[in-house]
Amino acid sequence: MSDTPENNLNQTSEAVRNLLDGYMCSEAILKAYAKDFGLDETITVKLASGFAGGMAQGDTCGAVTGAIMAIGLKYGTEGKTDQYARDRLFLKVQEFSHQFRQRRDTLVCGKILIMNGIDSTNPEDMKTLRDKNVCNQIVADAVDILEIIFNEIE
Repeated sequence: MSDTPENNLNQTSEAVRNLLDGYMCSEAILKAYAKDFGLDETITVKLASGFAGGMAQGDTCGAVTGAIMAIGLKYGTEGKTDQYARDRLFLKVQEFSHQFRQRRDTLVCGKILIMNGIDSTNPEDMKTLRDKNVCNQIVADAVDILEIIFNEIE
């Protein structure tokens, strides 16, 4: 969670580096924020792993779910009766989703891939996914939006 453009670049670089190191989109983003929230990186990756690949079925993009988990860590409720935090959290999630849709037209992994010339049902296309660096920019977009939201003055 940065307060300068340089730190934003660092968060983006770390998330993309995680992706290049073999982590999936959801894991790469949440892992980039683990230390900021005092989380164990191994547990963080395990938590995010089920959200990768559009929840393993081309549904909601892992970059989106990883970012939403990070939003939850910053703005989430600490108890079932904290309605103010829940309302603020939902607004932040909606804001993230809106901004992501403005950049990518959809939150759906499979559709994003198709728009980038990759058919998620084609094993040959999926083998080249990392080579084409499609997810790098998607992860960078998600972190950029996260940093805008995290740095808003409330």
